[in-house]
Amino acid sequence: MRVFVALELPQRVKDNLERSANQFADYANGGNFVPKENLHLTMHFLGNVEPSNLIFVQSAMDSVKNLPAPTLAITQFAIQRMGDIVWAKVRQSNELVALHDSLGEKLEQNGFEVEHRAYRPHVTIIRKKSFSLPFSEVTKNVQVFNAPFVATRLTLFESVFAERGVSYRPLYTVELQATE
Repeated sequence: MRVFVALELPQRVKDNLERSANQFADYANGGNFVPKENLHLTMHFLGNVEPSNLIFVQSAMDSVKNLPAPTLAITQFAIQRMGDIVWAKVRQSNELVALHDSLGEKLEQNGFEVEHRAYRPHVTIIRKKSFSLPFSEVTKNVQVFNAPFVATRLTLFESVFAERGVSYRPLYTVELQATE
């Protein structure tokens, strides 16, 4: 199974990202727009994992569920270094970094490989993008809806590949502690 752990986005955030994606579509010559139901903030991509080992991912997730849920906001749209992916950058927060790092440590202790490069939180909006104008011109016409939000659901997803594209099936979820 191909799996990853991610923070689920509240519905209003997905709706806002879809509105922004529709604005990008006005300038698109091509690209694969991520369906609203697939929008998420990846914490750790694990790749192919045997079903019998998922319990160790769940254990790592259980170990961080008492951490505070991070307050996040979309800050801007950008292009990934390779130049063909558009993403919504997410503002770093101490809670997000602590959650990412703690989960990564627990996953490693449970035998999984995790990346050790700088964490750049983002939500992928478009893959293989192609625009009629330079990206800097396109973004002048795309609104960023960046009201802060709290991400309380940490979910283990399976990537399910089908003829219509990829979808993400939730396998296990923990609720993080929302602070008042």
